[in-house]
This record gives sequence, structure tokens and C-alpha cells, in this order.
Amino acid sequence: MGSLARRINWKAVVIGWISAIFAGLAMNLIFRAAHYGLFSGEAITLTIADATALVTISMISGFLAHSVGGYVAGRRAGDSGWINGAAVAVLGTAALLAAFVLVTAVALATAGALVSPGDLAGGIPPADLFRQLAISAVILFLVNLAGGALGGALGGLDRSPSPSKG
Repeated sequence: MGSLARRINWKAVVIGWISAIFAGLAMNLIFRAAHYGLFSGEAITLTIADATALVTISMISGFLAHSVGGYVAGRRAGDSGWINGAAVAVLGTAALLAAFVLVTAVALATAGALVSPGDLAGGIPPADLFRQLAISAVILFLVNLAGGALGGALGGLDRSPSPSKG
């Protein structure tokens, strides 16, 4: 069978990742419509319970979006569908981290032009917030990874040969 890395079809993974993005956008629109229907579009003051609900919705939508992307990747790749589906989540996380690093670098490079050093005093969030965000990010990644692997496994199974007509 070879190593896991050799079984990844990167073209299938990229197509699956694009599918996951569109699935996530569609789910975001559905959640927005539900929010508008339930709360008449009014903004909600964010409490700890609301933040927990937001993370839960993010986990659900991330799992479903990566399941769709994983399914597409697994179906296109054929064999080893689960690893191609899981690679969709890895690619998505790598792209997100790269974008975060790029935006942070640009913000830090231009901060001297936009913000005086006195403005930054007292504006640094507590270390506990960073720990909580890191834990949430790891949990979200693992949920997305599971969704991609499950979708990929189902997509790989779905690629069975059709019966011959004869």
C-alpha cells in the first residue's frame, strides 16, 4: 500500500478543500437565516454561554463542511479516501495559519504608522484568553479532521464499480 503520504492525491484534496469552503459558506448563510428568523436580526450581547454556543455551531458547521470536502476528495481519489478526506482539514488549517501569520505580519509591520506605543498599553488580552483560544482551535481542528476523514471514507466507498449491463 505504501506510506500515507504517497496515497494522498493532492488534486483531489484541493478540490475537496474548495468544496468544503463552499459547503461552509452555504451553512453560514443557513445559520444567518436561522439567526435572523429567531432573533429578528438583532445583535446579541456575547456572554460566556453565547461564546460556547458559537464554538459549538462552529464545530458542527466545520464537521459538516469538512465531511462534504472529504467526501469529494475521497470520491475523486478512489482508494485511501479517509486519508484524502483528512488531508482536506490539514490543508484548510495550513491555509488558515498562513493567512493568520500574513495578516499579523502586515499588522505588526504597519502598527508603528497607525498606533503610538502608548495606545497599546492595557490593550493586550490576558494570557488565559490565548490558552482558551488555543484549546478551542485544537478541538475545532480535531473535529474538522474527523469530519474530513469520515467524509473521505464514505467517498472512497462510494466509488465502487457500477454493475455491467449485459
